[in-house]
Amino acid sequence: MNTIITVWAGGWLVVTAGLTVAAGRIGVARTAAWLVVLGLFLLALEEPVLTLWLASTGPRGDRDGMAGLVTPMARAHVLDAAVFGLTAAVLLGRLALTAFRRGHRWAHRILRWGLAVAVATEAATVLFVSSRGLPLPGPGGTAGRAGLGWQPIAVGLLAWALGLWVARTVPAPQPRTAPKREE
Repeated sequence: MNTIITVWAGGWLVVTAGLTVAAGRIGVARTAAWLVVLGLFLLALEEPVLTLWLASTGPRGDRDGMAGLVTPMARAHVLDAAVFGLTAAVLLGRLALTAFRRGHRWAHRILRWGLAVAVATEAATVLFVSSRGLPLPGPGGTAGRAGLGWQPIAVGLLAWALGLWVARTVPAPQPRTAPKREE
């Protein structure tokens, strides 16, 4: 399974590199927006979508499945958190394809803050909960030695960060002025 995930992430890394290299041909703003969306897509699959799956299935369906192992209230909270996370990813993706693509600095700032939250959260869970297969010292490394899944997270964060970096050259839109009325 780890090989499959590595190949999957490697394919998306090639797409990320291809988009970055093609920025001159397809447009810097378009490239930046799609890199952010690609990063959000990979992170959403690895976090809220996987969390929805784990909360919906039991140990027979997935060794990490929670259904039947936790109280209904705990399961409801996990499902709620997954839906909120997925909704946030969709909204950030929409922001990337609209205001960010048009060069609005406030959208760039929101996406930068979103990336900072994602990086901080991933770093904390990898170091203190489960390293997802990375050989790290400490509690996260001990619990996560047999784990998997760090590769798509790394590519997702990289794609999102590259999108923000590429967008630094996108000019801000000019404010619209109302036409002057003749009297």
